[in-house]
Amino acid sequence: MPPGIVTNGVILRLLGGYMRKFMRFPPRTLGLRLVLILAGALMLLAAFTPRANATLIRFYDMELAPDTPPYPVNLDSHAPAVEIGAGTTLFLDNGTPGVAYPAANTSQEAGIPLNVPGGAAPNLTSLGFHRSGQSNLGVEIPMPSSQGIYDVTSVSFAYGANGNGWDSVQLQMSTDGGLSFTTNLSGVIALPATPGSVIMIAVPAGTTLNINNLALRLLFTGGRSNGNDLQFELDNIQINGTIVPEPATVAGGLLGVLGLCWFQRRRLRLLLPRSRRA
Repeated sequence: MPPGIVTNGVILRLLGGYMRKFMRFPPRTLGLRLVLILAGALMLLAAFTPRANATLIRFYDMELAPDTPPYPVNLDSHAPAVEIGAGTTLFLDNGTPGVAYPAANTSQEAGIPLNVPGGAAPNLTSLGFHRSGQSNLGVEIPMPSSQGIYDVTSVSFAYGANGNGWDSVQLQMSTDGGLSFTTNLSGVIALPATPGSVIMIAVPAGTTLNINNLALRLLFTGGRSNGNDLQFELDNIQINGTIVPEPATVAGGLLGVLGLCWFQRRRLRLLLPRSRRA
């Protein structure tokens, strides 16, 4: 007799057969099922969690209309970066964080055809600087995220050396949203005195991880002229790295999974009552 066939039940005369009943599982198997459900849920959660693949987080190409007065170019992050819009605008300081660089010492210049990612807008304009000996230049990069926490892996930019512009740069980090930049992510890097060059600064993995108020700053120093001629051009700043979900988001997902598993456990106990002892 095949297992699971009831021989002492009610005969279904109209169907000419026997009533089939599902086999009841002993309570000890429910624990195993719960473990399997939890494991499957965690695998699904991991499958839909953003991967730690390097991506272009911010891209500043100095294109489009100059809607960030008083400077003559646009200082917002643009596509193909994953973060554009509110909270992504560059701030230019005069060597002191938060103190604006004089707009009168800037100009709109032809774009530098270097460090341009695929899918970017036409490279038409760059930002030019004059009177570099008057002060240093700090390019402050706010890093609020709408998707998670950034782990920045590199910062790169194209520049043009014209005359006596700044001759060195350093990458700095702020943990208070840009009020102060007290951590140096690089040493002082000498800038080649060539018409067009690209500088790429690598950031050790994990350096910027789990910082909610992250901001970066490129500090240019070593300007030597107070003349009015074009001395330095800046274009195509790229911020590359990974986006990591915030701990609260991950915790909320796990709590949701556990709640679902608890609900399923109670449902299984109702569907599969304890078997009678022999």
